[in-house]
Amino acid sequence: MNCAMEAELLERFDFFSGALYIREKKLCVVSDIHIGLEETLYAQGLHFPLREGATLLDRFEAILERFSPEIFVLDGDIFHSFDRIARSVQKKFVTIVERLRAECEVVFVRGSHDTMLPSVMAGSVERYDAGEYTVIHGDQTFPDHGFLVMGHDHPVIEIELQRFPCFLYGQGVVNGKDLIMMPAFNPLSPGVIINYAKGRDFLSPLLRRVDAGRLQPVVEVDREVVIFPPLAEMRRLM
Repeated sequence: MNCAMEAELLERFDFFSGALYIREKKLCVVSDIHIGLEETLYAQGLHFPLREGATLLDRFEAILERFSPEIFVLDGDIFHSFDRIARSVQKKFVTIVERLRAECEVVFVRGSHDTMLPSVMAGSVERYDAGEYTVIHGDQTFPDHGFLVMGHDHPVIEIELQRFPCFLYGQGVVNGKDLIMMPAFNPLSPGVIINYAKGRDFLSPLLRRVDAGRLQPVVEVDREVVIFPPLAEMRRLM
C-alpha cells in the first residue's frame, strides 16, 4: 500500500482494542465476542479465574471513551455456546448491553454461534447496512453488498514468534468491493495465524474465493496502528 492509500484508510477508519471505527458514520464494530467462553473452559477442566466479564466490559468502556460512537454493532458470535446460555453468561451479556445502550444505539448481527440469541435479545439481524458499508458476520454469503466488514475467522499475525490479533484489509477483493476482516474481540478466543494462509484455509465462504495474498494485516498496539504490506509481499520477505 502506498502512503496516499494508507493515509486514506486511516482517514476513514480507526482501529483500537479489537474495534473498528468508521469515522463518517460514527459507527463502531466488534466481532466474535464469544461471551461464555470462560464457562466452556471451566467445564473442560480449567481451574483458575479468567475474569471474562470484567475484561470485556473494560474493553467496551475504553472504546466508548475513545470514540463516543452513535451506533455500536456487535458483529456475530456474540455468545460462545450454540445450544445453552447459562445464567452467568446472560448476566454478562445484559451488563455489557446496558452499558452500551447508555451511550449509543446497539445493533446485533447474528453469527454461526448465535442460535440462542433471538431467545435472549429480540431484534437481531443477519446483516447491517450503513450507506456504502455492509456489516456481516462472514459465515454466509450475500449476493449484494457494499464495503464489507466481517469477522468469523479470528485472524492473528505472527511476528518474531509473537502473535498479534489483526484486522485484514483487502482492496476490491470481494466482487470488486473492499473488505475489512475483524479480529476476535474476546482475548480468550484462539486466533488463526494468517501469515501463510490461502483462501481455502478460511472458514468464511466469502474468503475462500479471495486471493489471500492481496490481504493486508493491520495491527494496533498501544494505540499505534501499523498497516503491513499484502501477505504475498510479506511472504517473500520472510
